[in-house]
Amino acid sequence: MNNNTNGTSNSTHQPNRTHRPSPTTHLHPPEQTAPTEPKTFTTIDGNTLMAQQYEPLQFAIEKILPHGLFIFAGSGKIGKSWLILDGAVAVATGNKLWDFSTEQGKVLYLALEDNYPRLQGRLTQMESDGVDISRLYLATASLGISTGMIEQTLNFLQTHPDTNLIIVDTLQCIRDTDCDSSMYSYDYKDMTALREITNQHKVTLMLIHHTRKMHDPDPLNMLSGSTGLVGAVDGVWVLEKEKRTSKKAKLTIANRDTEDYCFKLEFDGDKGRWLFIGSAADVEEDENEWFCLLVDDFLQQDAWSGTATELCDALKKIDPDADITKLNIKKQLKGCAALLKKEFAIGVDFDRSNKSRAIYLTRQGA
Repeated sequence: MNNNTNGTSNSTHQPNRTHRPSPTTHLHPPEQTAPTEPKTFTTIDGNTLMAQQYEPLQFAIEKILPHGLFIFAGSGKIGKSWLILDGAVAVATGNKLWDFSTEQGKVLYLALEDNYPRLQGRLTQMESDGVDISRLYLATASLGISTGMIEQTLNFLQTHPDTNLIIVDTLQCIRDTDCDSSMYSYDYKDMTALREITNQHKVTLMLIHHTRKMHDPDPLNMLSGSTGLVGAVDGVWVLEKEKRTSKKAKLTIANRDTEDYCFKLEFDGDKGRWLFIGSAADVEEDENEWFCLLVDDFLQQDAWSGTATELCDALKKIDPDADITKLNIKKQLKGCAALLKKEFAIGVDFDRSNKSRAIYLTRQGA
């Protein structure tokens, strides 16, 4: 008799749940992860390296501008665009730049701070309208480094495989405005991205850039930005003047795979061209000799003393075109003191007291 008043069974039997898998139970063992390959270097031994046959370095402009990634820097409105446009025409026509031959090829010039009428005016002033410059391609707009400029350039090179020189005037026009990392990383990242162009094609890529306002004895330290720019490129050109109003300038060239150069240039405003005067060392030697001759011509008596301003004014009367100022005349005298003494028997001394700033010139043996 069932004594359960609820009508339910008194049986204590429960369903066997021991063989029913829980939702989290794995029916199959987990997959085994394949062991990772050890991280190693890809190396080449010295003998194998020396046995390789590599193509010789090629140039857009012989000796001074090989293929690769380069920066051409200078202060604003100093004349960088005039010089690089002259180089672009030389490469496009196969003519020389100064005494340096060029390898003729097509040139892509991204004049991103100019317009076509201004470019036409410059080419006319440079007398380029009388020569065949059909290999010179000009554009006044470009995408940025991270938004399509590299793809634009690679597409141009695919269409024009005989391109030898690409100019970006200026670098800042294709850079991203936001810098979310250190300046060094930012600079190096952009240069590495641009190097994709020169890695894929045998071409010279020249980036026009600005220098800082603060002068430095080493021109490479004057580039605006971090040392990441200099470290990531194959070479740097720096154009600088002692005075902004001067027509003369110094061009320093420091390339990774060629010797270094330092040239003296003079701007011809009528033709819009930088003229080659000579190497900086040769020009400095000539200028020192000229300065000594001027001092010798001035010193007609046994001795003279006076201020820098008085000496500057006196020398200017002899040669009105002399590049002498009261600010640099002491430097010139110090730099030429040995030559003045040896070749002209003129001694140079300065009053070192705080009360006077006199300069003393004395004929030796007088």
